[in-house]
Amino acid sequence: MEVTPDGTVVVGSRWDEGGRCIGLYKDGSVNCLCLGKNDRKGGHRAGGWGTSTEAVAVDGEQILLASADGEFYRFAWRPGDIDSARFIDATPHPHGDVERDKATAVAVIGMHARAGRVAVLLADGRVEIRAQADWAVQAVWRCPGARDLVWGTDGSLWLALADRVEERTAAGDATGRALTEPGLRPSAVAISPDGHLVVCDDGECQQVRWYSLAGKAVTPAGSFGQPGGIRAGTPGVPTHDKLMRPAGANFDAAGNLYIGMRYDEFSPSGGFILRCIGPDGSLRWEQACHLFSEVWDVVPGADGALTAYGFRNVFTKPARAPRGAWTLSAVTLDSLRQRDDLRYRPNRDGWPGAMLQATTAWRQIDGVGYIFSWGSGGNSSLEIVRLDADGRLGRHVQAIAKPGPWAYEVDARGDVWFDEGHTVLLRQRHQGGRWGKPERFPLPAGIREVHRIAYDVERDRMYLSGYTDATPKPEGEWGLIGRALLRIDGFTTPQPRIAWTSHDLRLDDGGLPPKAMAWAGDYLFTAACKPTADLRGQIYVYRADSGAFVGRISAPREIAEQTGWIDLSHGLRARERDGVYYLAQEDNWHAKVILHIWKPEG
Repeated sequence: MEVTPDGTVVVGSRWDEGGRCIGLYKDGSVNCLCLGKNDRKGGHRAGGWGTSTEAVAVDGEQILLASADGEFYRFAWRPGDIDSARFIDATPHPHGDVERDKATAVAVIGMHARAGRVAVLLADGRVEIRAQADWAVQAVWRCPGARDLVWGTDGSLWLALADRVEERTAAGDATGRALTEPGLRPSAVAISPDGHLVVCDDGECQQVRWYSLAGKAVTPAGSFGQPGGIRAGTPGVPTHDKLMRPAGANFDAAGNLYIGMRYDEFSPSGGFILRCIGPDGSLRWEQACHLFSEVWDVVPGADGALTAYGFRNVFTKPARAPRGAWTLSAVTLDSLRQRDDLRYRPNRDGWPGAMLQATTAWRQIDGVGYIFSWGSGGNSSLEIVRLDADGRLGRHVQAIAKPGPWAYEVDARGDVWFDEGHTVLLRQRHQGGRWGKPERFPLPAGIREVHRIAYDVERDRMYLSGYTDATPKPEGEWGLIGRALLRIDGFTTPQPRIAWTSHDLRLDDGGLPPKAMAWAGDYLFTAACKPTADLRGQIYVYRADSGAFVGRISAPREIAEQTGWIDLSHGLRARERDGVYYLAQEDNWHAKVILHIWKPEG
């Protein structure tokens, strides 16, 4: 992240669902025209038309980056005009393609340009000094453990290490000046327009601090952020002056402070929060992306207010508030201090960070709130988190690794259901804050594969989708709900029976069945994976008492035209209150959740 004197913030990222891996922010707006190699006309290998990056720099009328595909890019732009960037050229570098050569490539993790020179920092501690005009190498030296670097006003370099910030010459020699403070954990460094050293402290303090470099000593000059970050005051309640994993910061020439934050420091689903703080410490504007590819559990309140639970955050919307008037009301994961929380851990895709995708269910059990989160099928584990008494920060209590491929659900009592193979369901019941050993429930004959489930505790009914003797799975079909809907009555009794079976599943334009299924009240809902009859984001409705098809629910045109498809196996959640249905639908186009509110009686 880099801040220009005019107040433009340039941010690089490894992934963006809309292809905007380089974001330019000014006055609360962001670039609509995405940067890309050859101005998005091809020739790239990495995401974002080649702009997937961990290192970006700005020097006057040029924007520079190190692409994940093993090239340096240069763009020309008019400073202050966030949609003016145009591609200049690409120059290969010898450090490899981190997208394809993970075993041998070395990532470029830092970059800063000043006066025609570019300092490049590699993950193995190498520092390269290159000419900005042609990327020619002028010097190479090492600083093991370095995380970020910035040119000083006098031509020296300041480097952030694990527990200090130290000054080196351009040749790599230590000058003797360094910043060392108890508990300091610098994640990023910058030099402000007035020459201060700006440091993001990702340690226990969770602050941005700046220091005078006027003399030989490094002298504290100011700070921003409540000490303790998201745990300050009421833990988990966000405010503009509570920072969370600060990853970049600097001032503009007018004295405004810009701070970039995230939920975790590794994965592409780390989220991004960018705040502009005025000279008086007030919030001027904020831009944020709090999800990657996930679906929330939206819980309606008695007064009409809505609470949406994600796997690491909570949003609220007051009754009668206009569309989109959601507020981040709680953060339930503190990835700095909760390293044992399995919502923050290496996953099978190789990203050493949090979940990439998640479906979330919220349940209140014995007066205690719990959130259950699981990934997009494929044998992912289910993570159970107990929320604090005030419903903010949570504590991971248990993980359930399921043996089967697709079916997962949490019933109203908080018991967890999942499949074992294709024709057996397992239940782990809640027992005093833990979930016990699995109980086995074989499915009735005729069901070949179960793919989605929903259990009605009150009536002992299991709704499920999958493949049957009458509708076997076509060769190559994968990850979908199946070709049949069924209701099984008396499911936990010795003699469960199939009450009805429906093969009337609506297929999308590619001839595929839906991706997700949910149940609430008197209805079952399925969500199309891709466009159906050229309409995107379709939800189909069935009677729970008979399986009869009722109709479809479509998003308004202004939303439907900006939808893609459901990427999650359980990308649809449903709730009912007072005859009104609330359907939360994952949509991977620009990473969002769509909420439908449906009243069957008009």
